[in-house]
Amino acid sequence: MQPDRITRRAALAAPLALAAAPAAAAEARPQETPVLRLFREWEAMDAQIDKLSGEAADAMLADLLALELRLRSTPSTGVADFAAKVVAFSFWGGACLDACDAPEIWAEARALLGVLPRA
Repeated sequence: MQPDRITRRAALAAPLALAAAPAAAAEARPQETPVLRLFREWEAMDAQIDKLSGEAADAMLADLLALELRLRSTPSTGVADFAAKVVAFSFWGGACLDACDAPEIWAEARALLGVLPRA
């Protein structure tokens, strides 16, 4: 077999290798920011809360809200951090995110855009 020839076996295995690549990349996060670490916690908690009921769900909801406050008060270091905050506070766009509910988010948006606060 010649090394520059693609075999049928290699061609059939390629989609499997490509499908596994994002999962491997998602696990490797050595330089994640504090905001993104909190966001990963939020994602995991958000995925679990719907599976619970009663007092367990109430307790996890309280933990989720506390985590959101920590997330909101942790300074963003870039646009990925800002995006993570918007996702968490709007539940992936399912909830409205007004300035009165999360003024820190909009202050960061203004800072990232170089826009002065409204008077």
